[in-house]
Parts: sequence; structure tokens; C-alpha cells
Amino acid sequence: RSTVTASKLSHLNSFEEQDIDQYEVDCNNLKKHGVQRRAFLEAVSLTGLAAITAQSAQAFEVDPNRDISTGNFDCLLDLPPITPGCVRLYLCRHGQTENNRLRKMQGARVDPEINKNGYEQAERLGVAVGKLIESDTIHAPTLVAHSKLLRAKETSAVLADAANSVLKGKQEPLHLYGEVSSLGEVDFGDLDGKDVNSAKSVMMSTFASWATGDIDRRAGGEGDSGREVLERGVKALETLSQVVAASSTPQGSMLAVSHSTYLRILLALVADAPLAESVLWKINNGSVNVVDVNVEGKQRLVSTNSGIFGGLKRSNDLQLTMPECHLIRRNEVRHLDGMQV
Repeated sequence: RSTVTASKLSHLNSFEEQDIDQYEVDCNNLKKHGVQRRAFLEAVSLTGLAAITAQSAQAFEVDPNRDISTGNFDCLLDLPPITPGCVRLYLCRHGQTENNRLRKMQGARVDPEINKNGYEQAERLGVAVGKLIESDTIHAPTLVAHSKLLRAKETSAVLADAANSVLKGKQEPLHLYGEVSSLGEVDFGDLDGKDVNSAKSVMMSTFASWATGDIDRRAGGEGDSGREVLERGVKALETLSQVVAASSTPQGSMLAVSHSTYLRILLALVADAPLAESVLWKINNGSVNVVDVNVEGKQRLVSTNSGIFGGLKRSNDLQLTMPECHLIRRNEVRHLDGMQV
């Protein structure tokens, strides 16, 4: 059997736009040399797993007798077929951390691990994904990416392990792809780590500015601007969709683990929905959102006249070209039924 060394593919763990052409060349070269897709994915998985294990040490014990049978693990089986000309992205929020439980601001500067609840949320998500893969071997995801933050890395590792436990080696397993930097959470500046209630008025004021077109205002004084988050969202959609297009059959799919505030903004971009509305959307820990992204060249322009600004005509010179997208499902949480968090 042909094999691929992890070292040759280590660059894939931080895949971004500049690597797309080389990635496609690598795939073609592997095929020419008789390397099976399974071996290729195993190499990607090995490098991703090594990165996670090197940085993460679980600080709590998982109860082996816990009951996760209450969840609806068929919750992804009633999705519609993938939109023609598209690939499908399953955009997940990481499992709960102690900061989440204690209602503390948790942006790009805060990097806690997931807690016991977060572990179970990731595990339940993985079981639902395993059921999805069992039901559709052609279009089901084979890769899971994550942001650079520990909570997203740990969630990815736990859900992949749970999904593969469902599959029991009968089908191609879910592989850890590794880090995609454009999936990172919003940088809240000096608000990071503060109590949510004490920071709420400042954050709501910032989101109100972004929602009305003032996208160069920075969160927490020196954090991200709205423009930077929007640009990062478009980059993530392009990067992830091209990874799928380069590594799978037509109309394939991929999972990615990210963060709540970032996902609200990204999903508003996808749906061309007002940012003022998206800030109120629930994106629960351990939830999954489903987006179809066109990979056949269909695009649309995001500008000052786009729906994300609610129809207000405030000039901000924004000009972003993004792939045509379809929001299929938001905040799927039925796999978490019965959890007490």
C-alpha cells in the first residue's frame, strides 16, 4: 500500500489561499504516483492530531458512565441535498469552556480549554456526524478543520474520535485537517476576559456601528475592526470550499470548528442578512450550522449597499467578492437534547 509522510504534507495544517494551487498540484501528483486518497487523508490527519496533542492536556476526568443517549443523533439526516454546483460546510461552534459557563468575554486573546460539558457537547456532535457519514458515503465530510484556539482544536479532536467510534472502521474515517487561521474568533480588545454584563454595552455599541456601515471601528479600542472580520469570513468560505473541491468527489463536504461571534457575522454574510439581526442569533456551544458554497465560479459582491447593513446608505468603500452561498441550517442543537449545562 502506498503511503505519504506527514512531513511532506505538514504545510496543509495552516492552509490558506496562497496554498490552494500547490494543494491541487499535490493532489494530482499523489494520484499520478498511485497514492490512494485514504493514505493522503491519513497523512493530513496525522499532522493535525500531532499539533493538537502537543498543545493540549485534558485537565478533567470524563465520566465513563455518563449517558449521552438522550440526544437526537439523526438531526443531520433530514438536510436537503447539496445545492447544485456547491460543496457543503458544517460550521460548528466549539464546546463549552469555563469562561462560557461563567459568562466571561472570550475572544481571540483568551485561550481556555473545553470543560466537561464542552467535551460532551463535542462528543455528541461527533456521534451525529458519524451517523451522517454512515448514511451518505459519497457526500459526507471526511475532514474537520479548526481555528488556532485550543477550545476549537480540542472540540475537533473529540468530535472526530466520536464520529469514528460510530463508524467502527467500516467506512472512511473523519480526519483532522488542522488549523485554518481565518476561522478565528473576533478580537474583543481590552474587553476580553471581562464579565459579559459589564462589557455588554460597549460590545452592543460596536456591533451597532458595524451594522450601520461603520466597519472600521475597533472592538474594545484595539481589537478587530468589522472590516477585518468580514474579510476573514470571506477568506474562510473560499479556503474551506476549495479544500473540499480539491480533496473530494463533486459536491463533497467538510466540517470546521469556530466561534460564536465570528460565526454570527459569517452567517450574516452568507445569508446577506443584517448584522443588527445576526447579533441576536443563538449559536450554542456544540451547535452546527450548514452552508452550501458555490465552487463553479458564481460570485456576489459585498458592498455598502448589501443586506448586512440593513439597507442603510452609509459609505464605507467596502468591496468584497465572495462565492455565492446558501444558508441551509442555523444552530442545529438536537444532538444536545437532554444535556444540563
